[in-house]
Amino acid sequence: MRLPWLDGQRKTIVTIWALWAVIVISFQAISYERVRLVRPDYAVSWSSWETELGNNLFKDYLNEDFLNQQVAWDSEYYLGIAVGGYDDPIAGTATDPDTNKEIPRNYSFFPFYPALISVVAVPLSLIRLNAIATATLAGLIITLLGTLAGLFALDDLVRRRFKKVDQSSEDAAGLSTRAATYLLIYPGALFFAQIYTEGLFIGLAFGAIALALRQRWFLAGALATAAALTRAHGVLTAIPLAIIWWNAGGSAAFSSALRGMRTRRIRPIFFAALPLLAIGLPIVAHLIWRTSALGEGWARLQDFYFGRGYLSVTDSLAAWVTGAAYALEQGREALVTYALDRISLILALVASLALLRQRQVEIAAFSLALIAASGLSGDHQSTIRYMAIVPALPIWLAGLGRRPWFDRAWSLASALILALLLMLFSRDFWVA
Repeated sequence: MRLPWLDGQRKTIVTIWALWAVIVISFQAISYERVRLVRPDYAVSWSSWETELGNNLFKDYLNEDFLNQQVAWDSEYYLGIAVGGYDDPIAGTATDPDTNKEIPRNYSFFPFYPALISVVAVPLSLIRLNAIATATLAGLIITLLGTLAGLFALDDLVRRRFKKVDQSSEDAAGLSTRAATYLLIYPGALFFAQIYTEGLFIGLAFGAIALALRQRWFLAGALATAAALTRAHGVLTAIPLAIIWWNAGGSAAFSSALRGMRTRRIRPIFFAALPLLAIGLPIVAHLIWRTSALGEGWARLQDFYFGRGYLSVTDSLAAWVTGAAYALEQGREALVTYALDRISLILALVASLALLRQRQVEIAAFSLALIAASGLSGDHQSTIRYMAIVPALPIWLAGLGRRPWFDRAWSLASALILALLLMLFSRDFWVA
C-alpha cells in the first residue's frame, strides 16, 4: 500500500530511526553482558548511595527482567502510575517538611505518558506478559514512536524553511537528514529509547509547531495540550504558537473577528478564535493540573524533594557553584558529568541564538524558553537530558554539518559520550 505522506525523505528518516533504535537497544543489552562497572559512583551528589549494591533491590518496577535495560531512575514512577495509579503504595511517600504530610512520590510526574502506557498496554496484554512487563513494552513503543513523530516534525520544519528561501529540494533533504541524525546521535538522545518522556515530548511539541506553521490550529492545540500534560516544559509550546500566529497576521484576523462580532458574522470569529484557543489550551491545561491535588503535590515534591522550581535563579546559581565544588572534590567521574551538562547547555544556547539571528524566531524562542526553564530550575543536574528536547540544537548542528570535518568530529564525539551514558544506564551498574 502506498502512503502519500511517506515520501522518499521520510523513508530515509524512518530507516535512520529504525537503525538507531536497534543499535541503542542492542548495545545496552550487550554492554550489560560484557561490562562490569565499579560501584559506588560519585558522578553527582546522590549517585553514591543510589549505586550501592542492592540499593534498588526492592523497587518492583525496576526489577522486571523483560526489557530491563530500558528502565532506570524515573522509569519506576512512570510504570508505577501506569500500573498502580498515583497513590500506588509501592512508590512510597516523602514527608513535606512544612506540613509533615506524606505525599506519594508518584505525584512528581505528569499524567499523559503513564495514561498512554495504560491505554497501549490493553491490547499488548494479549501477549500474556505480567503487568509490569506489559507496561514496559507499551512505554518503549510510545517513546520510540514519539521520537519518530518528532523526527517527522523536525523534517517538516527544516524543509519549510528552505521553501521560504527558495533553495533546492536536494539541499533541504540533506539538511533534514543531518538534523534528524544529529538529534539521534546527541548523547542525551539515549533517553528517546528508555521509559522516559523525552521521546513522546518531542513528538508532541515539535509536531504542534509544525502543524501551527501549516495553519492546522486544531491539531496543533491538541498536541500542545498533550505536551503540557507530559512534562512541565510543555506549557512553553504556547510561545512558538503565539509567534507563528502573530507572524501569520494574527492581529489582522483578530480585528476581522471583532468586526464580525459587530455584524454577527460567525465565520471570521471562528477562524480568529481557533489559533487563540490552540495557544491558550496548553496554558489552561497546565494551570488546571497545577491547581489540582496532584499538581499541588508535584509542586511540593519539586521544591523539597528534588530541589527544583520555576525560574529559581538564586538556587540555580548556587547549585552551579556547589556542583562545581563537588566535581572538583570528587575528581574525574564528577568532573566529566559536570562538564558534559554545562557543555550541553552552552551548545543549546549558542544554537538558539544562532537561529534567532537567522530569524527562525519561533524555534529560537521556544528553545531559549526550554533552556531557561531547565537551566534555572534550581538543581543543575540532568542538563544533558533536558537539552535533548531543544529543537534549535539539531537544526543548527545540521547547518554546521555541511562542513565534512564537523560531520566526522561530531559523530565521533557523540558516539563516545553515548557509549558512556549507555553503560551508566545499565542495570548491572545499580542493581545487585
